[in-house]
Amino acid sequence: SMKAFIKALEGLTRRLNQVAVILSSVLVFFMMVLTFVDVTGRYFIRPVLGGHELTYLALAVLVCLGFGSVQLEKGHIAIGVIIDRLSPRVQAAFDAITYLVMVIVLSLMTWQTVVFANRTQTAVSGELGLPIYVFVYICAIGIALYALTSLLDLFRSLMKVVNPADES
Repeated sequence: SMKAFIKALEGLTRRLNQVAVILSSVLVFFMMVLTFVDVTGRYFIRPVLGGHELTYLALAVLVCLGFGSVQLEKGHIAIGVIIDRLSPRVQAAFDAITYLVMVIVLSLMTWQTVVFANRTQTAVSGELGLPIYVFVYICAIGIALYALTSLLDLFRSLMKVVNPADES
């Protein structure tokens, strides 16, 4: 049934986003330590070689991996001055349209990010010579998780449109 499918998709989405959050948390810790060592190193020995580029690459990955989790927890800003006055069924219909657009746009973003990663196979970072495409692929995974989470929300909204009394 559709409820079972949504429940399975929710379980998968939650697990994947939990892994992304753990990776993001590790990156935040890495960035804190790196920044501390880099700043203190400027005064005592020397700054960390490539500290700046490691920070901006880690930050890009951190942001992309966090999108899906924020969507899952409904942490994005939503302003519903007019929508909140409508019936739950109509609100769900508007949500479904919004999530459909999000799924389409995020799927296109994922695809184009992968295309970009494929085109940058030989590009490397300035100081350390790290392959850029690896970070771009990880960003694509994060955007794909965001799309998957939005797809889950789309299915939930469609269920509310079809059966507004059912709050699952």
